[in-house]
Amino acid sequence: MSGEGMGMPARVKRVAAVVIGGVLAVGGCSSDKDTDTSEAKQSASPVPSRALVVWADGMCESTDGFETLKKESAEDIKDVTDPPEDAFMPIDMETQSYLSNTSSSLDTVAQGLDSVRKTGITAADRLHDRLAEDVAKAAAEADELSDTMTLYSLSEKEQIDRAERLAGLVEALKMPKPALPAVVAKEPRLKAAYGLAPRCVPPAKPSPSAPEPASPSPASTGPLPKAKDGRDTGACKDGDCEILVTKPVDFVVGDWNPHVTVKDSTVTITHSGSSGFVSTMSFGDGGGGAFSTAGGKETTVDAIAVNKDGAVLKFSTK
Repeated sequence: MSGEGMGMPARVKRVAAVVIGGVLAVGGCSSDKDTDTSEAKQSASPVPSRALVVWADGMCESTDGFETLKKESAEDIKDVTDPPEDAFMPIDMETQSYLSNTSSSLDTVAQGLDSVRKTGITAADRLHDRLAEDVAKAAAEADELSDTMTLYSLSEKEQIDRAERLAGLVEALKMPKPALPAVVAKEPRLKAAYGLAPRCVPPAKPSPSAPEPASPSPASTGPLPKAKDGRDTGACKDGDCEILVTKPVDFVVGDWNPHVTVKDSTVTITHSGSSGFVSTMSFGDGGGGAFSTAGGKETTVDAIAVNKDGAVLKFSTK
């Protein structure tokens, strides 16, 4: 089939090489000497146009975003329908957060698909159009369900109902068949473009000779070291302490009130200010962070040791 019949510019048929992102993709070229031209043409790989590489890159980004959206929605709705006992945010705030974040993610995927242009290749354009239509419809419904002005007038139960409806909407979204890899595999030019697109190239596999990952530090596998102040969170009121945390806890450190949890060898600290602003940090063994106060002071936290049983944390205020 000719390039003109597929909606591509006629000059594409005469292109021998294109530069994509500073990389030269070559095809159909041979030396003038001692070369069988017909054989060279048969063995040469098709050279994709820049437009096809851009299309593949955009589709890979959008389909990855689509799958991530579905996964995160399925996980986050559990905090609304089955909140953990140590949940920090009230259920109405958790519900509003889910609605807002999921609606925003749908809008992002929809906008990404909207920016992808036609290729002139029937199977490729059909896949894009079906996915774009389904996501756009879901995004429009999500905008209505998450409308802030309406949510504030609803009861907690009605807000949860909206969150469940949105979760069901996202769960019902399916990737059209054939999916992107199958469409790409059947079209040589798309396959070549897919290989050049940054967001489509799979991450490099480690070399067989690469060194084995370092073994976990003794602190992350063995018993936790002794904390200077033990479990006495009251010692933190002056802004300086070293405590052991093994379960969710709220306490005072200088001018702020953190909520600390340790799960799966990860420390999560959440601080809700008087203005309603919520800030969060997460880190593992050897990590840490800092919170600044309105008075200009800064409180740092360092993980002396973290494992599956808890953490020894050191707080310092200057």
